[in-house]
Amino acid sequence: MIESSVNIISRNDKSQIVDYNNPLFMCFAQKNYLTADTLYVIPEHWHEDIEYFYVAEGKLEYSVNGEKIWLKAGEGICVNSKRIHSNKSIRGEHCIFYCIIVHPSYLCVSHYIEQKYVNPVIGPDSFDYLLLQQGDWTNQILAELKRMFEVPNEDIIELEVIEVSFRILRIIYQNRKTELPQGNTSVQYVTPFKTMAYFIQEHYKEKISLEEIAAAGNVGKTLCAKIFKKFASKTPGDYLIHYRITKAIELLKESDLSITEISYETGFNSASHFTKAFKEIVGYTPNKCRDATQEVNRFMQHY
Repeated sequence: MIESSVNIISRNDKSQIVDYNNPLFMCFAQKNYLTADTLYVIPEHWHEDIEYFYVAEGKLEYSVNGEKIWLKAGEGICVNSKRIHSNKSIRGEHCIFYCIIVHPSYLCVSHYIEQKYVNPVIGPDSFDYLLLQQGDWTNQILAELKRMFEVPNEDIIELEVIEVSFRILRIIYQNRKTELPQGNTSVQYVTPFKTMAYFIQEHYKEKISLEEIAAAGNVGKTLCAKIFKKFASKTPGDYLIHYRITKAIELLKESDLSITEISYETGFNSASHFTKAFKEIVGYTPNKCRDATQEVNRFMQHY
């Protein structure tokens, strides 16, 4: 069992601080290989950056503002700035995918360019995401992403990223009037969800109640449950348990803590409760996941 997750660090506005490849250049790019027994989970988060995924092989599950999208080989997705999104592996499906995250400030070379070309594309009234596929104009974006990853010029990679970003902006802008889907999320529910999800991510080690989660978003308990159902397809309690499991996965990979120590470190009240919840969600016991780590590391060294 391969375990993979992400440690999301946030700003005061609850947006993710992206761990760029180079801290001096606001871009994250990575090629990932997930075997069929991989558990890969990126919880709900959001950032100013525009995010692109391309699936070269296999399948991957994505969610944007509460809408689930299943990406298969040859497809990709463009997630717009500040949209709530998550992604995870599909049990029994291997996947090779490319991911690139770029800050939109690189597109704003002047106030005029920002107002005329950038804001109409990344603003709150624009699309939440674009499904990139072979049979329509979005295939042009796929071609740019594949070229970036498959034949990169490492000596000028930063210029390559900026060039591709502008080419994709041109493609989207030229198709904006007739081809772009409109965002369909109720704006008034976005901020409460972000605040409540962040509250859970900050306090997952503690015993927290539905009342406290709802209060963080300044909503009632019933509306709180409806908002989590929309954006995370889970109850607030289930979201808390799943987030605790993602943090436990990190500790299983990166620490020598015992199962009991990890259970308490991630907010469970006993090792037995932790093990039961872990097996229900992951399909394996924590010990089995940990035993696979060395095998996975050897595999990745040869990948």
